[in-house]
Amino acid sequence: MATMRQLRLVCLIPLATLPLVTCETYTTIRASNLTRTFLTDSPFPYYRVARVDLYVVSVSGSLSPDTSATSTSFVTLATPNKRINVLELQNGLHAELGAVVLPPGALTAVRMVIDTDSSSLTLKDGRVLTGSTTPGIQWQSSAGRPVLNALIDEQIDVPQEGATVVIDYDVGEAFIPPQELDPASTDSGFIFSPVLRAADNARTGWIFGTVHAQSATGTVISNGSLQLYLGKPGDPENTWIRLGTAMTAGDGRFRFATVTRSSYWAQFPAQNGKTYIVTADPPPNSGRSRAVVTNISVSPASGTDLGAVILP
Repeated sequence: MATMRQLRLVCLIPLATLPLVTCETYTTIRASNLTRTFLTDSPFPYYRVARVDLYVVSVSGSLSPDTSATSTSFVTLATPNKRINVLELQNGLHAELGAVVLPPGALTAVRMVIDTDSSSLTLKDGRVLTGSTTPGIQWQSSAGRPVLNALIDEQIDVPQEGATVVIDYDVGEAFIPPQELDPASTDSGFIFSPVLRAADNARTGWIFGTVHAQSATGTVISNGSLQLYLGKPGDPENTWIRLGTAMTAGDGRFRFATVTRSSYWAQFPAQNGKTYIVTADPPPNSGRSRAVVTNISVSPASGTDLGAVILP
């Protein structure tokens, strides 16, 4: 094993022999001297989509305060060069993109390069949408191989034993139905507007539970749509900040993974009084209505169980 001095001199050693993509839950992550980079998804809340294949070219991170576009401080974290169905990455599952040895310090920025020509969205009726189909995906200025900058709430610590970097790619926010911008539109495709976060797995927690109809012992709700907000429960919903989306599985379970710890927000005066809020909506035409769970707190490296969320 390399010593700290050797790590500082070597800086970065790609491990090409590691598997490019393996699906695991966060509880299976084990510490090592490697900094491992994973991809996950805040599940897509649209019922007509079967899969979203994203071609991930590379991921890089900055080890210095200079995170400008011209900075030379970015180092490669992973080069998967692989199509990944991000809809499979739900309820805490993730795909490992690569692993490297980094010097101790902190990642201050994370970037991901995708190939839009090799990416696609498949509808449940079998149609495959790309940038050249009708309907299709409007990649707009992101066409080609765009560099997507991840949002980072706080720096990602890299100790000598390595870190676990999780990239949360929110498909539900990244592919927008044209009707959200123009209600009169008849276009059944999607507009690409990338939203992704990068987080330190050791500093974040998760929120989980099960959605039921009428009572805690009622029928479980599958394909339910959930939203995670930061806001004051007594204020109007349009003042809440939406942080992610989730969807219930066949057994009604859901999970918001890599949620920033509540104490992080408490240090900012503007966030005083704000907590996590989860809303749960039933599938269309189910006859059920929305449920709202307020005053949720999240601790690092632990889960907050909401139990049974009841849709009246």
